[in-house]
Amino acid sequence: MKRRYISFMTQISLICVGIVLLPFIGIMAFFAVDMSQKIDEEYRTVLEKANIQIDTGISSIFSDVERLSYLHVVNDSLSEALRHKHEVYDRSFLDDNKVVTNIVRDAVLLNPNIYSVVIINNAGNAYDNSFNSYYWKNMYSDLPIWGELAKSLPGRRFINIQYRSSNEPEALMLVKPLEDIERGKTLGTIGITISFRSIRNVLNNAVQNHGNLVVYNEAGTPVYTYSSSDIQDKEAVINDIWKELQSDNTDQSSAVKDFTINRVSYIGGVQKLEQLGWTVVNYTNRSYIRNIYYQNIRMFMIITVLVIVFDLLIAFIFIRRLNISVHGLCQAMENSGEKGILESIHPERTEFKTEIDMLIHSYNNVIRRLKDSMERSLELQMNEQRMEFRMLQAQINPHFLYNTFNLISSIAGIQGVDSICKITGCISDMFRYSIQESLIVNLKDELREVNNYVTIQTIRFKDRLYADFDIEEETLETPVPIFLLQPLVENAIIHGLEPKEGIGYISVVAYMADDEVELIVKDNGVGISPVKMKELLKAMEKEQIEPISTEGHSSIGIKNVNQRIKAYYGDAYGIRLESRQNSGTSVVIRIPKNITKRI
Repeated sequence: MKRRYISFMTQISLICVGIVLLPFIGIMAFFAVDMSQKIDEEYRTVLEKANIQIDTGISSIFSDVERLSYLHVVNDSLSEALRHKHEVYDRSFLDDNKVVTNIVRDAVLLNPNIYSVVIINNAGNAYDNSFNSYYWKNMYSDLPIWGELAKSLPGRRFINIQYRSSNEPEALMLVKPLEDIERGKTLGTIGITISFRSIRNVLNNAVQNHGNLVVYNEAGTPVYTYSSSDIQDKEAVINDIWKELQSDNTDQSSAVKDFTINRVSYIGGVQKLEQLGWTVVNYTNRSYIRNIYYQNIRMFMIITVLVIVFDLLIAFIFIRRLNISVHGLCQAMENSGEKGILESIHPERTEFKTEIDMLIHSYNNVIRRLKDSMERSLELQMNEQRMEFRMLQAQINPHFLYNTFNLISSIAGIQGVDSICKITGCISDMFRYSIQESLIVNLKDELREVNNYVTIQTIRFKDRLYADFDIEEETLETPVPIFLLQPLVENAIIHGLEPKEGIGYISVVAYMADDEVELIVKDNGVGISPVKMKELLKAMEKEQIEPISTEGHSSIGIKNVNQRIKAYYGDAYGIRLESRQNSGTSVVIRIPKNITKRI
């Protein structure tokens, strides 16, 4: 069966379309679903916070008001006055009325949400503090009836609402029986007139943009409604929302629910106010919530489509140009195959130069370089021999320097300059130590070189530097990488003790811990700040050495030691840093006593 021929340009075009369109469609689908879920979750969180705001705010207002119904419990004068029975309003009544009104007035002054307070005792005597009959004209006749009704209600309270002419709540009347705790009966009934203004502010502030709010009483009758200013037509779904709430068997006092009414989806926060017996629903049409999101998606899609069209146009131009070059390359190689292997390929000339032409040019260069490399092979071998000879000569120089330091030390000893004698002797030992071939030494050899370095620094700092070595004998034969401790001691002196004012102290400790050896280099220098310590620890985790300026230590030395420990003993081992500013730094190394791995 003959294969169907598909041109190079067609294949590349299909690939470009697939690469551009398929990921775009997948990303847009995922982005749309994910963003829709996130918007719902974020708005649910907003409604939950609004529920808490409503419950906390109204409960606070109502609790402050309800405290007045317990005044007779904490004030014996008030309870005693309410127990009196007055057949006529004589002087004794006036005295009791003065006691009651003064006590109530003082309490009302502390609460700006209270308009007035009326108390009627069991004898029918009424006491009030400037009661405004504008709200309840039949107060004195209705209050005892409301008091009896309150005894049978949850919380032993009755709430009545006064509306304005615009059918908007203006005030609440809280009616409660006054319990006589001492005698186990009631003293009478108290009626407290509460301003609805503060309650309205709490409710309105909880409504979001494009939101609505409705407050139901226990019978399901709306007592207050509110819509945000950006809602033109208020949604007529109040009765349907109450039916939805009644059909829900859950008994949660606060929740966020989804409503579907007349095929329109709503999301709302439901908060039950136990003290008032109200249910507050703060709901929003879901289309309003997602409207901005959909606008952003549409704009993003339009921009993306324009970018894709532009990209495909550019790709088409590029593919067409590339196709001409590929065709020319195929023709040139076919001609070359018929004539045999040639030194170079000369494709047919095109109207402009392309990447394929560059590829042909590179191929011809490769052939030429292969010939050149064969000619240079002998020369490279001769260069290697000359390099080996120079390396042998270079080994003489370190020994010459070592002998020179010994000569200086001998002359200084003869001349009686002990400090120079001691310094050059230490430098000579350190130099001989550094040029040895072995990369692994015993701990005692490393400690000897650390001691030489400390000796030089002690002479330099005179009486400002003291060092202490606390080494267990069992650790001395432990094999360690060369220059394991010397860089840490150098960092401690230069970066920890040199900037410090006063006497500097450094200690080197080595002891056995189970089957491992623990090495500690500790100083009382300036320490490392938390910020620099974080940078230093981060730098130690990297593979490449990067010098970082710190207040306490140089990260290049510490990192070098840390990497060599891990290379020799494994990733389980390394350096642990402990430092406090102005208190010093400790560098702790733990290594195994018995070596099972070689570099």
